[in-house]
Amino acid sequence: MAFRNIVGQDHAVRMLHKALAGARLAHAYLFYGPSGVGKKYTALQFVKALYCLTSPLDACDTCTSCRKIVAGNHADVTLIAPEDTSMKIEQVRAMQRQLGYKPYENQRTTIIMDGCELLTPPAANALLKTLEEPPSNTLLLLITGNKEALPLTIVSRCQLVPFRLLTSPQLCIILEQQGVDSGRAALVATLAEGHLEQLSEADVSQVLAARQCAYEVLQDVSQVRGFTPFLQARKLAGKREQCERLLRWLALFCRDLTMLKIAPNATLYNHDLRCELTSLAQHLPLEPLLDAFDLIQQLRTYLPMHINPQLLFEQLLIQLQQALALSHTPHQHQPPPLARSPHA
Repeated sequence: MAFRNIVGQDHAVRMLHKALAGARLAHAYLFYGPSGVGKKYTALQFVKALYCLTSPLDACDTCTSCRKIVAGNHADVTLIAPEDTSMKIEQVRAMQRQLGYKPYENQRTTIIMDGCELLTPPAANALLKTLEEPPSNTLLLLITGNKEALPLTIVSRCQLVPFRLLTSPQLCIILEQQGVDSGRAALVATLAEGHLEQLSEADVSQVLAARQCAYEVLQDVSQVRGFTPFLQARKLAGKREQCERLLRWLALFCRDLTMLKIAPNATLYNHDLRCELTSLAQHLPLEPLLDAFDLIQQLRTYLPMHINPQLLFEQLLIQLQQALALSHTPHQHQPPPLARSPHA
């Protein structure tokens, strides 16, 4: 059953199941919480349960309606996502036109808006009009990883459904359900900081590749000589999701290095690289590591604010270079190359 497959979000599931059981659906719900914790997945399960032809209060995953929703071709269910870096007013107007038609296969039309924190001001104003006077037989599911970025007028007109970070055991369960072996699942779950955008074996490989990229950045910055931050920043500045992932791994490496300085036996996020990180930590003073960690965390908060990723990484690399340069002796220490994970 659909709701049983949702891991770690019991409170959200209870709220949605209660709404279905009482047949008292709000016209709009706002699924909010950290990225990568299952908000979109839960929204789809909720819609399947609402439209399922055979299983009351849940989804059978086998009827025509359930299969169409999974395939993304149900006539009465539409998923809207940002185009490039924003959700534009043209997308909201197209949604409004669709809501003007009667449902085709069901008694209700459902719109899922993923990433609605990226609404442009005109698009947000247009959406507000729909929320103020929602057409009958419609359901709006708004999904955001940053509720504070939405206008309060929009938030106040939605039923709020909070989501929380996942624990490492919960992340392991999700990955293993997707066929990832237990060793790789445990490593990725440890590194994921309660988020899990990655749900397939191929994506797990991308996560491990991103970690290697983050280590190589730290390695290049620590070498100081011959390092060109502007060229490196141009290479690193990709899609917003890639930048977020890279900054997250850099923060985890700085956290592990800091812990090795103050508590050598502490549990590390990158536990399979303890030897390499211990060697590197011996040559880095504590203060530059703390400064680097604070800087990375600040830039992670700036990234969703439509800041140019290349400029962000230029600032990061220059300041990391300046901070870590303080630790170098005439005999420069170079970080050891990243060892291959036993589970990679």
